[in-house]
Amino acid sequence: MKRIIFTILIGIIITPMSYGQFTTDEVTYGNRINLENSNSWAIGAGVSNFIMHGDLRSIGSGDDTNYFNLGGFVYVDKMFNPLLGLELKGFYTKMSGGAQYFSTTEDYRILYAGSALLKDEIYFEGAAYGAELNLIFSFTNLYKTKNTKWNAAGYFGVGYQQYDSRLYERDLTGTLPDNLLVDFGKNPARDGNDLASSIYLSAQLGIKRRLSKRLDLEIRTGIYFNYEDHLDATISNKQVWETFFVSSVGLAFKLGKKKVYSIWNEQNSDANSFKIIDTDKDGVMDELDIEPNTPAGIMVYGNGKAVDADKDGIPDHKDKCPLEYGSLENEGCPTLIDSDGDGVLDDSDLCPSTVGPIENKGCPEQEAAKPENINQQIAVLATSIYFDTNSDRLKNISYTNIDNIIRLMKKIPNAKFIIEGHTDNRNSDRFNLLLSQKRAEQVRKYMIKSGIDIKRLQAKGYGESRPKFSNENAGGRQLNRRVEIIATDEFFN
Repeated sequence: MKRIIFTILIGIIITPMSYGQFTTDEVTYGNRINLENSNSWAIGAGVSNFIMHGDLRSIGSGDDTNYFNLGGFVYVDKMFNPLLGLELKGFYTKMSGGAQYFSTTEDYRILYAGSALLKDEIYFEGAAYGAELNLIFSFTNLYKTKNTKWNAAGYFGVGYQQYDSRLYERDLTGTLPDNLLVDFGKNPARDGNDLASSIYLSAQLGIKRRLSKRLDLEIRTGIYFNYEDHLDATISNKQVWETFFVSSVGLAFKLGKKKVYSIWNEQNSDANSFKIIDTDKDGVMDELDIEPNTPAGIMVYGNGKAVDADKDGIPDHKDKCPLEYGSLENEGCPTLIDSDGDGVLDDSDLCPSTVGPIENKGCPEQEAAKPENINQQIAVLATSIYFDTNSDRLKNISYTNIDNIIRLMKKIPNAKFIIEGHTDNRNSDRFNLLLSQKRAEQVRKYMIKSGIDIKRLQAKGYGESRPKFSNENAGGRQLNRRVEIIATDEFFN
């Protein structure tokens, strides 16, 4: 039993400390109380009534008498959040009671009281004082989002008390003084002649009514389990555990300079209510919008990001060619350069330095099949291989160009190629080197799956070490993020 009491005591101390680390939202509800701006301490006092229920009882006794036992109490409360707190309570109370109806039998003998039997003439009187430590658990704040007037809470704890109980037998004739049978200040059943003492467990229910900023009225009742059998000055073999009840009414005075006490959820109730805010009016709330300041009327994806139809990294509302993959320096449009003036732009010209017809993709018909022209065509197509940002994942637009490269490679089956990966200077050297190697490997794997002999291809990443353009501006960095496919001097047999 002592182990059980010790375990409960430790739980009472540790539980609120653990819960106290949570925010109010995590423990209770979404309508917040800022604990830094609310008071968490209170003191209280009031009057109580003690009701014994053991071998003797205070109500419904055999002598048709109800015994009222008034007392008083004071306490200090500390709330760790609107749900949990601790209470230290001290009390003093009178005690008295008479024999139970069913106790008046010949075999209900009182121990340590001579030959006395429990009968209607038996009663006890005494007084007790002590202290208890209670865990406070607010039932109301467990489910209510607005709590301004009433609060129901449970109090679960352990206490210690000292008492002096005296057992008497009335003289039915009324001529003699009542006979003192047992004085538990001097009882042979225990060591010493001091007041008797005991540990007890309690479970209480309290209802608070908020009266003002500073005062609360509380009515409380509870059941107590006493770890001794002499609180009512009566020890018998019939009943070992004793229980008693305490009901009380009191006032709680809330300490602190803030406007609200922790259990009353009334601070900033409107300000803390949930609101949907959509700053850019794009239909995506700010909490989920990764671009919360897009211009009005702009089409966005479900995450609030502006639509980029051609996947060139430039949103449609800034892209002058929203359906064509283009570069940043050309405002989202393909590069409009025709170096050889044959009417085929360099982006699509397989022979950008040689005049050729459009139907032959800018290459002269008689020279299109020459290995050197094929190598040149492969190099041009490789400039249009694109990847997702900071990833080796190929963009969908790249596969058409890679397929064209594969067809050209099959025309010169003895040629070997190096697939080079390059990046700009953002991120670390190590990251860029690894990324460029993975990108080159990704192109190589696709070509091998499409029928190019594995021995013809080598992947090599150079990271940021071989820039062709300045990394000081966005346009140069984009051009430096590239793949180059270069024919080697070796031949495949």
